[in-house]
Amino acid sequence: MLAVLLTSAAARAETSSAQRATAEALFEQATQLMSEERFGQACEKFAASQELDPALGTMLYLADCYERAGRSASAWALFREAAETAERAGQADRQHIADDRATALEGKLSKLELRVPEAQRPAGLQLFINDVPVPSASWNAALPVDPGPTRIEARAPDKKTWTTSLAVAEGPASVVIDVPQLRDAPHQARPDGAKLLQSEKPPVGATHRTAGYLLGATGVVALAVGGFLGYRAYSLNKRSKGECRTDEPNACTPDGVHMRDDARTAGALSTVAGVGGAVLTVSGITLLLTAPTTPPISAESANHARALVPAFGLQLGKVW
Repeated sequence: MLAVLLTSAAARAETSSAQRATAEALFEQATQLMSEERFGQACEKFAASQELDPALGTMLYLADCYERAGRSASAWALFREAAETAERAGQADRQHIADDRATALEGKLSKLELRVPEAQRPAGLQLFINDVPVPSASWNAALPVDPGPTRIEARAPDKKTWTTSLAVAEGPASVVIDVPQLRDAPHQARPDGAKLLQSEKPPVGATHRTAGYLLGATGVVALAVGGFLGYRAYSLNKRSKGECRTDEPNACTPDGVHMRDDARTAGALSTVAGVGGAVLTVSGITLLLTAPTTPPISAESANHARALVPAFGLQLGKVW
């Protein structure tokens, strides 16, 4: 039975004094609402009180509220639970009251059966009544349900969700719903031009060519920097001679000594840049000549390579 299957019987932690006080206040508010015949709100208060401080008396009041609110299946299930609780607690009077109320409701229940043939059960099929899961063991069996608007839903992986709605009449009533075979869900194609970039790998030839362009262009920049530094070294060395004695070339003013030191530094850096540029240029040309045959490099890759070269050249300029 659906209402019983959905009722929690988990053990609860010891209730604190604050929870008891709140539960008592909710209980008093609920009884006041009951006297005003505002059963929907009263049931919510009783349920909240029972959640905070479970008690057999509150359970009986909540079951009675459910019955007055027209929720016959919920009331019947809760009266049965109260009878079992009273029996375990040795409270015979309350057990008889709960049993009598449950028995009186049995003939007034509304029942709903969800029929699902074995041949129409796809893997992972799930059924729901008002968004509450229905265990597969309860399929093809009449389940007590509360009267009123009821929504039934069937879901399964890779299948279209099936739903239907109906109004369950007040009992005694019985409704049978045949759950149809679910249709396959359409596979959603990717939009035109959409690609999973993380799974794509550029062709080997294109990679070699891109690396060749980068190395070659960087080598050219390095050679240009080396040439500039070489010219600077020559210029500084020539200017330093004007600060030195003609008969004693190594006897120079402080400015002359400083310019000669700068010339030596520029000359050393010029040599490094020139050698490095030559190596990079040769490496780039080698990669271009030995790259596997592939379609020409795309404009996007070429633009990307061109954008990197000036940036790298600026970095070299900052270092030197």
